[in-house]
Amino acid sequence: MRSASRRGTQNYHGRIRGLCQRPNTRGATRTSSRGGSRRGPAGDQARALPLPVRFQRARPRNSGRSQELMHDRAFTTSMPKPEIMVLIPESTRKARGGSADSPEVDSIAASLPATARAKLEGLREEVLHKSPQGSVRAGGLLPAYRRFQGNMYMSIPDEAWAKRAPGVEVIIASGLRGVVASRDTVPSYALSMAEPTPPFGKMNRWWHDRGLPGILASYLESMQPHIVVDLLSLEYRHSVAGYAAGVKGIDVRTIDFPGMGRASQPLRGERIARILESGTA
Repeated sequence: MRSASRRGTQNYHGRIRGLCQRPNTRGATRTSSRGGSRRGPAGDQARALPLPVRFQRARPRNSGRSQELMHDRAFTTSMPKPEIMVLIPESTRKARGGSADSPEVDSIAASLPATARAKLEGLREEVLHKSPQGSVRAGGLLPAYRRFQGNMYMSIPDEAWAKRAPGVEVIIASGLRGVVASRDTVPSYALSMAEPTPPFGKMNRWWHDRGLPGILASYLESMQPHIVVDLLSLEYRHSVAGYAAGVKGIDVRTIDFPGMGRASQPLRGERIARILESGTA
């Protein structure tokens, strides 16, 4: 079973790598300022809207990024079980590019029992296979925490990620991959848990109905953190609704920002940064 699961993981990452390296000869998916997406001609590259200077990050050159990817991979493969896990949503706005020859890192799948791992890989394959053309963009891989660029992520200083306290991990709900750890590598993609995508409908409902809550619970059970801080927005929380009932001996703390809507994103980011820096919930 473990060998079959490993082959499934290799096949999935092989498909991801092929899509990252393949030029988009049909329509590119372009993210709108309202968070939705629309089709554009192949020559019109999908680009995020420019950010105010206070939200812009300095990015390392490609050579430095490759070294950073290797560091992330080495840290992930040797990472002790975390004491605190923080659940957060992905963002619609995503960084382009990445390293085409960077190593794939998938600590979620690697930490799951064989049955749950095979289920997650099967669902990821289905999303990859059925998603509209252009949903996964060419340009290589980046660690998830560098890929996402919404206001919540821009409110987390780079230093908080780079110098995170030992025993803290961040898990991201993802329309493409279900759940992904912050250092796991992902391509740029146009899917979102909060948006309808043919033929799936709302991605959060699709993932939920196919067992993502049980997969997340299985992962948490295998990792056994002391505390889970749930900072998911309502749309993303629906994708894993019920996971807390499947874990025992873990203190799950749900944090909401009632009535704030999108204005809560910087506050979520600041809360994440404090946990990363202090190592306390």
